[in-house]
Amino acid sequence: MEYSALLAQRRSTRRFDTDRDVPDDVLARVLAAPLAMPHAGNTYDWRGVVLRRRDRDPATWPAVYSALMEQGYVEEAAVVVVFAVQPAWWEARYRANVAELVERGLIDPARHQGLLAMIEAGPGDDMPLHTLLVGEAMMGVGAAMLAALDAGLGATVTACRPAELAAALGLPDGAVICPAGVLAIGWPADGGGAAPSPGAPKPKLDGMYHGGSWGAPLPALGP
Repeated sequence: MEYSALLAQRRSTRRFDTDRDVPDDVLARVLAAPLAMPHAGNTYDWRGVVLRRRDRDPATWPAVYSALMEQGYVEEAAVVVVFAVQPAWWEARYRANVAELVERGLIDPARHQGLLAMIEAGPGDDMPLHTLLVGEAMMGVGAAMLAALDAGLGATVTACRPAELAAALGLPDGAVICPAGVLAIGWPADGGGAAPSPGAPKPKLDGMYHGGSWGAPLPALGP
């Protein structure tokens, strides 16, 4: 689908067809989409847990479903992908990547120690590292959603109880679930498809952006 049309038609699917699975090749395309998005230091420290309806473990799904706030469309979705980040993964990968760039002559060796010091310092008290990494991971969540819609699937990003969900999925210590980084996908059921909802118009640009400074109007764009 042409990109502007894809964006114009995007809506969150709230009903999924429970009789249809997502083919493996289509799911692979969706899961590959986040890998095309940028990430600081080319670290790609996020990870995803893929939960297919056909493979649900009856022993663990109730706890997962509870952490997903028992939302009906999550129960119906053919696939639920939970995204998480781990600051320790970022630090280790960033160190290795910087060392490789120095070795390849793409970073001045004199800058090497400064980058390592930046890693040690982190982004500062006003921006915890995991918050920064969650923001980067969410670009991948958006890419996966658009890839699903481009394949004709329905999709929605849903919230969760992060700590509860991390425990239910057995995430390692230090891993942080993206609070809104749960993507439910599947074939839309009747009445839950991907057509634009006339009752939910998109905001206008001049209501969402400021021009040059806060409170200044956005200049008119285009002819």
